Amino acid sequence: MRAALLIGALVAGCGGGGGDGAPDSGGGDPDAGADAPVVSDDPCPVAPVACPALPAGYALGDGLRAVDRCAFPLTERDTWAVRRAIVDALPAAVRRVTLADVAGDLNRAATRATAAQVPGSPAGVRSAFTWQAGDRDVAYWIPQGVTGSFDGAADGLVAGRRILLVSWYHDRAAEPGATADKGVRIAIVDVTDPAAVRYRFALLVDPVVRDGRSDFDPVAVHSGGLAWVGDHLYVPDTSRGLRVFDLTRIVAVDTTVDALGYDPATGAYHAHGYRYVIPQVDSYDDAGGCSPRFSYVAVDRGASPPALLAGEYDATSIGGRLYRWPLDPATGRLALTDRGRAIATGAWFLGQTHVQGAAARGPVTWLSSSAPAGGGGALYRTTVGQRSTTLPWIDAPEDLAFDGPADVLWSLSEAAPARYVVAVARTAID
Repeated sequence: MRAALLIGALVAGCGGGGGDGAPDSGGGDPDAGADAPVVSDDPCPVAPVACPALPAGYALGDGLRAVDRCAFPLTERDTWAVRRAIVDALPAAVRRVTLADVAGDLNRAATRATAAQVPGSPAGVRSAFTWQAGDRDVAYWIPQGVTGSFDGAADGLVAGRRILLVSWYHDRAAEPGATADKGVRIAIVDVTDPAAVRYRFALLVDPVVRDGRSDFDPVAVHSGGLAWVGDHLYVPDTSRGLRVFDLTRIVAVDTTVDALGYDPATGAYHAHGYRYVIPQVDSYDDAGGCSPRFSYVAVDRGASPPALLAGEYDATSIGGRLYRWPLDPATGRLALTDRGRAIATGAWFLGQTHVQGAAARGPVTWLSSSAPAGGGGALYRTTVGQRSTTLPWIDAPEDLAFDGPADVLWSLSEAAPARYVVAVARTAID
């Protein structure tokens, strides 16, 4: 009865488009609303700010060039309570698990690689691996984003393990017979022992109410980057903003059917054959007029306060932009102003093309680029107002993540079958 009443209230809450009045389950969710971010004074005008143009004389390789940060506000949809309650109203048979539980239930083995095997020959390879055979060459799942427990946990560990998370997006057109876009899967990878790397996939889902019960929709985004902050996983949504997923509400579902969500014939829930799903709980949307793109994202723990570093892929010009949005350290959510906006602490033109990922340590920013075209790659080391330095990098590169405790920069390549994940010593690229 309680579940039925809850779902009814959720339908009303979702129909109204807001999460503030949504009920929680089980007598009250102690973290629904308790983690609201601290609000600060808004430093930017209320009226839209003119979109910055490339400055005269600014050329390829000229380094980061600051632009008006006020041109790129984000607004929070504030669906934390609604979406959490939808997940919490799932039947008891849909078992809730922890990330540590998933890390203890890995079912695939990676293959360790030597520095000489990594295509592109980046300098300073500390460790590397490639996926097992079926994942190295699958055409319809493509790896993109990377983050790790060095970003997400205070001690850099999950139950004593060093964990990477790697996003893969589904290309429906490349899967023969596919009847649906399966969205995004996340590889949970145990890299504690570089000689014995194991992993398992979990599917990202968007909790919805359908026919009066909790259900799932796919998360059909490119997932070009990942940022793990405490209990939250941030995923870029290219034309819209950032989606947030809850790592405390992972649930286990039936694995026997290649379908998503509730099955009325059996009463079971499915996730295209994957055992675990990670639900979305909120999103931050572009609220300006300059149409920023959200191609990749990383955690910048060297910023004060810690921040999300997000940027744009641009294959035709050096006008792709980079943004740094501050986090509330107490909650892991974006810091909001008194106008309910997230305002970047900085924004820059990149001065490079084909940028697939960015990471920072102090004043140094690294950019991974798939230019020149044809499968090669480059790593640009840059700072504000200084020429970039070009370094050899992994072929067909994607996202970047800086592992402070280990002092390495992680990256990965997407082109099948040469799909590698590498950790490069900071001393070799700084």
